[in-house]
Amino acid sequence: MLEIEGLAAQAGGFRLQGITLQIGEGECHAVLGPSGSGKSTLLNAVLGTLPVSSGTLRLAGEDLTRLPVERRRLGYVPQHLGLFPHLMVLDNLIYSARARRVPAADYQPLLDRLVEITGIGALLSRRIATLSGGERQRVALVRALVANPRLVLLDEPFTALNESLRRELWWLVKDLQRERGLTVMLVTHDLTEAYVLADHITVLIEGRQEQTGDKREVFNRPASLAVARFLGLKNLFPATVVGTAEGRIEAHCPELGLNVGLVGTATVGEAIMIGLRPESVALRDAAHLPRPGECLLRGTVRLVDLGSEVSIHLHPETGGPVVEAVASWRVVERFGLHDGQAGVSMALPKERMFWVRTQ
Repeated sequence: MLEIEGLAAQAGGFRLQGITLQIGEGECHAVLGPSGSGKSTLLNAVLGTLPVSSGTLRLAGEDLTRLPVERRRLGYVPQHLGLFPHLMVLDNLIYSARARRVPAADYQPLLDRLVEITGIGALLSRRIATLSGGERQRVALVRALVANPRLVLLDEPFTALNESLRRELWWLVKDLQRERGLTVMLVTHDLTEAYVLADHITVLIEGRQEQTGDKREVFNRPASLAVARFLGLKNLFPATVVGTAEGRIEAHCPELGLNVGLVGTATVGEAIMIGLRPESVALRDAAHLPRPGECLLRGTVRLVDLGSEVSIHLHPETGGPVVEAVASWRVVERFGLHDGQAGVSMALPKERMFWVRTQ
């Protein structure tokens, strides 16, 4: 539905360049990246508030590249919501529809349904200043949808909310997307939010498109060291390519004491990093023997309480790098683990490993 091809845009001294991606109808596509990576610059270029230096934007086959904002038929929820404090809630909701001269007979049925789904019927006669943060968020979402936009742009709209309210609104967005068939472009720095809401993900680093793909592929197999580090992966180990075959490499990792075959193309002697998500690392019983295709490490663990989960840091007996695993409290209790326990075994499955270049 939305096609971005070779897009470049300038915002002050910052330049976004070479962005190419597609968002299918009814999909949610999340744009991730650290602060200053170009997320909002990209969103503003799609919205039309920032001119495009080069490249094209097409929505349902229509060229948007030079089209004014008001003719793009986009819904938009900015980070600070942009609600009009001098207007009642109802007047805020119908503002965009009226601004686009959408007849009431066209927008009223949709407005009624959105008010019902979001539960804001009792707020319609109130002023914005009297609303809570969550209520304002719901009003902003409904206002963005009343004019039946072709694409909805969400610019970190849930950042200022507490965790429970944010999660409640995530499910509201998913419900709205499922019922209305919404196509959504979400800008966020929150990895969990992106994983819950998005079908596909684009990661921007310093104005460059580092990776785009299915969310599971991006999270499990980062395409670069910059993406892996942005995703917070700590299980990254230096290795050297020692062999190649058709579409595969063999790498030697001295810190883990293993050779591993991986998909990809590189040159013999090239320095790379081998990575593994902490969720892929498994606890093993003390008597467990290594299985084919796994690396078994023993050492002392430090436990970090993450709430519903535990981050387990294994300090290997061999003095190698710390390895992180994530497990539920139930698993931790089943293995009888405690902070500072020695002699704990962990298995690193080779089939779940990925590799990235060091540059």
